Amino acid sequence: MRYRRLKNLSKKESHQNLFGGINLQNGTPLGEWEELHNMTSESYPAVCSAELRRYRTLPSDMTGFCFKNDSLVYTVTNGISIDGTMIVLPLSEGNKKLVSMGAYIVILPDWVVINTEDMTVESNIDSVTLTGGTLYEINFNQTSPTVDIRKLMYYETDASNSALANLKKGDRVKLSYAYKGKATSFVVSVDSISTEESYLEEGRAAVIFDTTAGVYKDTRYFFSEKQAMTGSRFIARHENVTLERSGEVSRSEIPDMDYELIVEHNNRLWGCSSENHEIYCSKLGNPFIWTEYSGLSTDSYAVTVGSDGDFTGSTVYNDSILFFKENCVHVVYGTKASNFTLSTIELRGVQKDSFSSICKSNGLLYYKAPEGIFVFNGSTSVRADGRLGEDIKETAVGVADDDAVYMATDDTVYVYDYLHDNWHTESLKGDSIRMLSGHNYGGALYLVAEVDGEFRLYLMRGIDDTMTDNDDTVAFELQTGELNRIGAIMRHISKLRFVIGTDGLYDSIAFDIKISYNGGEFRTIYSYDSNGTRPSTEIFTVPIIPMRCQRMKLKISGTATGTEYISSPAFTLYGIYYTSEGGTELG
Repeated sequence: MRYRRLKNLSKKESHQNLFGGINLQNGTPLGEWEELHNMTSESYPAVCSAELRRYRTLPSDMTGFCFKNDSLVYTVTNGISIDGTMIVLPLSEGNKKLVSMGAYIVILPDWVVINTEDMTVESNIDSVTLTGGTLYEINFNQTSPTVDIRKLMYYETDASNSALANLKKGDRVKLSYAYKGKATSFVVSVDSISTEESYLEEGRAAVIFDTTAGVYKDTRYFFSEKQAMTGSRFIARHENVTLERSGEVSRSEIPDMDYELIVEHNNRLWGCSSENHEIYCSKLGNPFIWTEYSGLSTDSYAVTVGSDGDFTGSTVYNDSILFFKENCVHVVYGTKASNFTLSTIELRGVQKDSFSSICKSNGLLYYKAPEGIFVFNGSTSVRADGRLGEDIKETAVGVADDDAVYMATDDTVYVYDYLHDNWHTESLKGDSIRMLSGHNYGGALYLVAEVDGEFRLYLMRGIDDTMTDNDDTVAFELQTGELNRIGAIMRHISKLRFVIGTDGLYDSIAFDIKISYNGGEFRTIYSYDSNGTRPSTEIFTVPIIPMRCQRMKLKISGTATGTEYISSPAFTLYGIYYTSEGGTELG
């Protein structure tokens, strides 16, 4: 019978000076972390503390905001501020969403449109009302559909009516009158105003309407009567008609939509309705017209979807429009109403109330799903945050560039460093924090949050000299997995060395090094305070002789304080070195 022998093991020194991020998979080997909070890979391969967070205070009465031409645009209770210019507007109460559309900014759900080139209010339409006129609808060629089909619809009134001068081509007007004893009305677009038509008597004027759209092409149908013509009757006439133009008329045909999910693409607005399970887009270049279907490339568009549940997110991706639910995504392809195509992909979608989490990095979409952070490549989605080790249930907002992805809940900011393929967490300083949105503009990444009742714009990544304030402290922490968990079972760690750097520009830096032996509680084995005795160099070594054990965890936690912003990190960990003593193992 052959017996196994005991082998003598010599001392061995191991080190780690290339650090990854959080990784709760595969035992968290040295160089990766169970916790990495307010520690970043900005000094890679070293790991360093986050800088003092910089921010700018936003107006306390702000109700909505967006960024246009790298400047903040925001609404308050009585107007909108654009590049420092305040425009007074009668806005409704409640939160607003601002959508940029070419030179325009659309304020939702009020449907007020601002032209940023001349600072005019496009939807602040002066009311125009004409009363007592006659509406004519004339059908031509009703028996010869192969020849040129023509339809004429116009409103006849006195040419001396001064209100005619306030109407123009393209205005949406509402025509109201009585038909068969019942009040009826419809909205139509003005084509021209004329006093020289052959069918007009002297002193009369006609407001001629655009009859090229939709049902107007059917010469056998009286749109003003909602019925087909009978016999040879080809003229419908209605007396005592009121013509009205106003902002309310312009908005009257806009579908009820989930306004927080409205997005712009190719000079159209796109929206959806959870109640009606429909997706819509506006007419090309006109955010007020959503029901014009005339067979032209400029037409609006609508489609009903068959999936269950509410819409939870929307975005533009790969020249398509995406509308997410929690269990699928609806994708609209195409360039005009005649070739728009709807496709549905079943996947884990955006979490309800996390519509602001959708962001793009390196051609991929990242977003917050009900279980955690997912990534979508155009055809399928997969979990992106597996190394964090547990589900993230809270709602989130997101922002990203090609270097990093920030996914922020009210308590924690989860950061994926794309360049170094690692995760860490950060947080904002405050007792009460509510994340509102993320923004990528001017080459920098920002989060907007309400902190202790104050709206703030936080700089998360990049350079921005307009930031006027900064936090005075940053707390940081990092914790390893179990060291010596694998390998020779009789080997023990006998010596530890930490190579650490601190920055003397900070008012104070303090940190503790702690060790947990064999799963026990953490014990402080080294403390540093820059206000007391400290090494004479900014990079120094901390030697530690730990207790004899088989397993241990290391934790470093500290704070840095500074009255002014400092661009360099307060604390940097360059390396961890440890010596394992000799022992025996079965050979």
